[in-house]
Parts: sequence; structure tokens; C-alpha cells
Amino acid sequence: MRSAPRPTGSSAWLSLPWLLLALGCSDAAPTGGGGEGTASGGSALSTGGAPATGGMPSSGGAFSSGGGGGLATGGRGNGGTNPGTGGHGGDDDVFRPPFILGADITGTLRDEYWDATYRDEGVEKPLEQILQDHGFNYVRIDTFVDPSAPGGFAEADPLPFRNLDQTIVLAKRVKALGMGFLLDLHMSDTWTNPGAQGTPHAWQGFGIDALETAVHDYVKDAVTRLAAEGVRPDMVQIGNEITNGFLWDAGRIHNDDFGNFARLLKAGIRAVRDVDDRIQVMLHIEKCNNLATTRWWLDGVLGQGVEFDVFGQSCYAPDGDRHPGYQGTPAEWATTFAALVDEYPDLDFVIAEYSAEQRAANDVMFQLPNGRGLGTFNWDPTRFYETHPNVPLFTTDGEWNDFVTIPERIGLYDQMAQDYGLRP
Repeated sequence: MRSAPRPTGSSAWLSLPWLLLALGCSDAAPTGGGGEGTASGGSALSTGGAPATGGMPSSGGAFSSGGGGGLATGGRGNGGTNPGTGGHGGDDDVFRPPFILGADITGTLRDEYWDATYRDEGVEKPLEQILQDHGFNYVRIDTFVDPSAPGGFAEADPLPFRNLDQTIVLAKRVKALGMGFLLDLHMSDTWTNPGAQGTPHAWQGFGIDALETAVHDYVKDAVTRLAAEGVRPDMVQIGNEITNGFLWDAGRIHNDDFGNFARLLKAGIRAVRDVDDRIQVMLHIEKCNNLATTRWWLDGVLGQGVEFDVFGQSCYAPDGDRHPGYQGTPAEWATTFAALVDEYPDLDFVIAEYSAEQRAANDVMFQLPNGRGLGTFNWDPTRFYETHPNVPLFTTDGEWNDFVTIPERIGLYDQMAQDYGLRP
């Protein structure tokens, strides 16, 4: 039995803040009404006591740097670049559900190392099983290049949490249930967001040519290894909230110059296609309430000849009076996505991260025409973060690591799975 430090204070549901390192972001995306300053930034808090060596992604200017039953498959309609039942020659081994009800549960293995348990209606089960029982059909797994490197997410951890080996372990559990698997490659040793896109320690000092090769080889190796382990991803995300580029400084977008950024994106995308061209490729930013900036970004990337399948946005709504959110309201998201569907006919769309407004977020995607809204990914549904606008599906029962479902919240997904035709 491992004993992680418990939070202090009046409630084990809230923990002390982790050390934050706010990174400024020059040459940022044009604000267009939203701007870098309103990107989903903020400090990080966990539900409790496991050592905070990395914190949570902040979808904006800051990051923490501390020490189920099978669902139907098939398509909802035509649209975008992806067939509804997906893939290459009609093969049915690439997961293409009618609608994605997804969740990012990357922290599971680290929590389980510190003896976390998950209970639903009094019964202890693996987290992914509980989610599937309530209608979820897809899991997103964040992966860092070398989280044990200096400055990496797991530098002080007992295991290299969130490296590729850890991803393989969790992906096998997910795939054993028949769920979809989104591989989220942060292209860094730790969290990335619009204000923090650090180059991996092993690649620092590389020029653009060497970095392009490193990106291609890393992505190809990762996807090849996953496929060899029987857990080929159904979708791969190159970078995370890359509104201002990634792999700084070489891959930063400077003064509307997307050239180097596009070279690196193409290298990663080419690597995925080299392994299996049935895998969908997603690119992801966080401007779902800012159509002007979204257009600027898409036009810049597409203008450089970058070809991808799915465009994702982080959409963090206000959490009542507790937190104002980062990307406005579902009504604003609906306006943005409706315009994008018309203006970018070769793309499909997802909400890559959200928490509050769970039903509304999914309805925004589901109601896009011709099945172009592929679905959503609830970010970290187990945990409450005091300074983040999240509405978890779990609470804790006495101990920080005893996670228990909140019936009225997780029950929303049972209803959505039924309403969206994912189960009877």
C-alpha cells in the first residue's frame, strides 16, 4: 500500500495549489475578440494528495511545473474527408462510432500507483469500465516524449508516467473493451498549451531540419510500437492546443509566418500516414468562441499545404459563478462550428476538451450537419480543480483517491448515449 500525502485544510476534495510557471507568449495568435490572454489559462489543483509533479494542462498561459458494453459502430452521414464507417477499403478494424462520447483519462495509471479506486453504485471497477457502462466509447491518452527528462512531467515521479510505455499499458485496457483510442502527442516532455510549447530536452538546440526529422521519427516510432502491441490508435493528435505553434522556438508562429510550424506538422502527419493511412489525424487549438482567430489559424495551416482530417477545439465554459471559463458559452461554440462546417468542407470537427455544459457541448457537435461533428472528449472527468472550470463526474469519499460517481452527472451520458443512437 503506497501512502501519498493527503491534502490539508477543511476538505480532501480541494488541495493546495501546485507551483505554477506562467509563460508569456509573444507573436501570439491575433486576438480577434478572444486573444491569448483569454485562452484557457489558469493554475492547477488536484483533488488531493498524489505528488504534483507536473500538474494539469492549463489551456492557456500557465502550466504547473511542480517537483464498458459495446456500442454501435458506423457513421451518421457523409461529410468531411472521412467515411462514416471509416477507413481504408471498408475495413472495420478502425473504430468509427456514430458519435464519439470520449474522455481523457491519462492520469489513471498515476492515480492507481497511489492506490486510487473507482466506484459506481457501490461497486469498484476500473475507471474505463465505469465510463463505458455509462455510454462513453472513446478514450484520449496524452503522451509526452520523455517525461523523466530534466523539466519533464515525471522528473520526480517513481515511474515515467505519460511516456509511451505507460500509454501502451492504458491503451490495452481501453482497447480490450472495444473502445476507441485517441493518441494525443504533446510533442514535449510535459504539458503544452498556447503559452507553453517546450521542445523536448533531447531535441533542444536542433535546427529546423534536424527537428523535422526528429518529429517524423518520433511519431512514426510511437505509432508503429502501438500497432505492434495491438493498440494502433484510431486517431492521432499532433500537438496540443497549438494555436501559437509548437516546439518553440523553431516551430512558433512568428508574425503570421506558418512556414516552420507547417514543416513540423507535415512531418508528424506524414509519419502517421506512413504507418497506417486509415488513422485519422487531428490538429487542436482553443479558440472555439473566436471565429476570426480560428479562421486565421486554419487558413495559415491549410495555406502551407498541411493535410489533416479532424479539427479540434478546447471549449471550457463557465462553471456557474465559481469560474468564468475560458472559451465562452455553448451558443458561441455553435456559431463558430457552424461557420467552420460551411467554410472548410474537407474537415470534420470535435470538441477535444471540455468539462462544464456537458449536454450542451455534445449537442453542439451532434447537431452539426452530415455527421461533421464527430463528438467530444471530456477532460479528466474524475477530478475537481479549484481554479479550473471543470465539472467532474466523480467525487471523493473520505480519501483523496477514493473516487465515486456522481449519479446525476454521469447519468447524463447514459441519456446522451441513448439520444444519440449509441445504445437502445
